[in-house]
Amino acid sequence: MRIAITGSTGFIGGYLTRALAEAGHELRLLIRPGREEAAPAVAGAQPELFIGNLSDAKSLEGFLEGCELLIHLASAHDHLNDEEMRAVNIGGTEALIAEAERCGHSGSSGFEIWVVSSAVIGAPVYSYYRDTKRIQEKLIRGCGINWTSFRPTLVYGEGDMRHTAPLLRKCAEPKGKFLVPHDGKSMINPVHVDDVVDAVMRFFNFDRGVDCCYELAGPQGLPYNQFVDATIAATGGGVRRRNISKAWADRLIFLKGLFTDVTEDRRASAYFMLHHEHNITNAVEELGWTPRSYEEGIREVAKGDWWRA
Repeated sequence: MRIAITGSTGFIGGYLTRALAEAGHELRLLIRPGREEAAPAVAGAQPELFIGNLSDAKSLEGFLEGCELLIHLASAHDHLNDEEMRAVNIGGTEALIAEAERCGHSGSSGFEIWVVSSAVIGAPVYSYYRDTKRIQEKLIRGCGINWTSFRPTLVYGEGDMRHTAPLLRKCAEPKGKFLVPHDGKSMINPVHVDDVVDAVMRFFNFDRGVDCCYELAGPQGLPYNQFVDATIAATGGGVRRRNISKAWADRLIFLKGLFTDVTEDRRASAYFMLHHEHNITNAVEELGWTPRSYEEGIREVAKGDWWRA
């Protein structure tokens, strides 16, 4: 199958691109100008690199020609400003849909769009990034083209230098404290990147007669305290987890707020009061998908020295 992919240079995108190439698919990767060297290395036939930018609709002309499937992973994350996030996450999705229409793709033509977005689900704590990703999915679901949405929760794995590596380094310190706001009983449900890719690859063998939506998470939620303790154990670190009561967290945020903006601190505090459990039943039953536990996964990820630098 000829597949167009956005976001192949990202963490999840690199894993998925390699899996698709190994499965024998013909790939066309959307790469921003100057980022050609960041394209993932794959075994066998090399993907076609299509130079374009999601924030420049004209540059996408021809990207979807001759393709049977678009897998859309690219996104502007919340370390960028609101304008950039909107231009890529919303405007870029609108441009891709317009390009699909220009190429004559529709639901009846057999063309499909699969979107992989970890921000669509999650805690109801305000985030402009999460809002743009929810709008992105709504645009795809309403465009008239057959769609599928894969909604992974917190994704971890080897090579994730933005989240997993800093967490491992912090937990591996020989001494010190790992402070957890509140009682640490709020539930999270991390998912290993290999399991995310496995779910997507299994979908190729599923009867895709109707539009589908899959939440992808671990087999069950675990309290944040357990999440931290399992990570410390996996690294062999000597830090000790300590909880900060809500009353003290509120006091500290109040004092900090006398001198600076504490909006993000308040959101972070609220995050640790909410449960993040997800229903993976349809992925398990329809795709035969079996995600690994966080304890098992983080032990695998912590092996080697890739995260220590």
